[in-house]
Amino acid sequence: MAEYYATDDIYSEDGILLVSKGKKITNKAIQKLQRYENLQLKDLIVPANNRLNKQSKRLSKYTDHTIESFETRKNIRPSYNLERASEILGSIIFESKTKPWWIYVNSLGNYLDRLYTHSIDVAIISLIMAIELGYSSKELWNLGIGALLHDVGKLLIPKTILEKDEPLTDIEQAFIKQHCELGVSSLASFEFSEQYTDIVLQHHERIDGSGFPNGLKGDEISQNAKIVIVADVVDLITTYRAHNKPKNMNTAIRKLKIATDKYPQDLVDLLEKILEQ
Repeated sequence: MAEYYATDDIYSEDGILLVSKGKKITNKAIQKLQRYENLQLKDLIVPANNRLNKQSKRLSKYTDHTIESFETRKNIRPSYNLERASEILGSIIFESKTKPWWIYVNSLGNYLDRLYTHSIDVAIISLIMAIELGYSSKELWNLGIGALLHDVGKLLIPKTILEKDEPLTDIEQAFIKQHCELGVSSLASFEFSEQYTDIVLQHHERIDGSGFPNGLKGDEISQNAKIVIVADVVDLITTYRAHNKPKNMNTAIRKLKIATDKYPQDLVDLLEKILEQ
C-alpha cells in the first residue's frame, strides 16, 4: 500500500487544520480529504519515496558543503574516511534537528558562530579516526553526537570571556574550566547515557592527570573521550583564535607527539597515518 505525506498544513474552508505538514496520510484519510472541494490534493501530498528523495538531495547538498568547507579550513586532501565521516555527520544533523536536545547544538551557532564550526570540525576529525578504528555504524553515530555536544557548557560562559582578546585572568580561566561540568548538567534532563556525557565531561582530561575537571589519568578516560581530546586540540591549533595563528594539520600532529604524556599517542599516530593516505 502506497504511503503519502503532507507537503504543507492542510486546512478546510473554515480554517480548521485537517493534517499537519509532514504527517503521514493513509489512503483512507485521502478519501476523506477528497470530500473537500477546495483542496488541490496533488499539490498538498507526495508519495513517501518522493519525500525521501527530497530528503536525500538536501542531505547530499549539506554533506558536500561540509566536506568542501572542512577541506578548505584544514587544507587537507579528500579521502574515503573524510567523505564517510561527513556523510555520517550530515545524517546525524538531519535526523537530530527534531530532537529536544538539538536546541543546544543550534544555540552554539546563535551564541558564537565559531563554537558551532568548532563542534562540526571536532566531530568530523573524531569520526575520521573512529572509522579507521573500525567502529560500527551505531558507535560512529554515538561518537558523532557526543562530539557535537562536547562544548555545550560554553553556552553558560559569558561571551565577554569567550571572545576576550587579552590573556584571561585566573578567575576567568577558572570560569571557563567549569564548562565541562556545566555541559553535563545542561544535558541531564535528556537522560543521555555515559557514552555521550563522558565526552562532554572528559574532553579536557589528559593522560598524565594534568587535565580538568577531575584530573583523570590513562584508562580512567573513556575511549570516545580520548578521540575527542585529540580532535579538539588539533582543531584548536589549526583554527584562528586570539593570540593564535592557525597552524597546518601536520604541525598540530607534531605538537601532540611532543607532549607524549598528555595525549593518547596511539590516536595521534592514527590521525597522522590517516592524513598521509
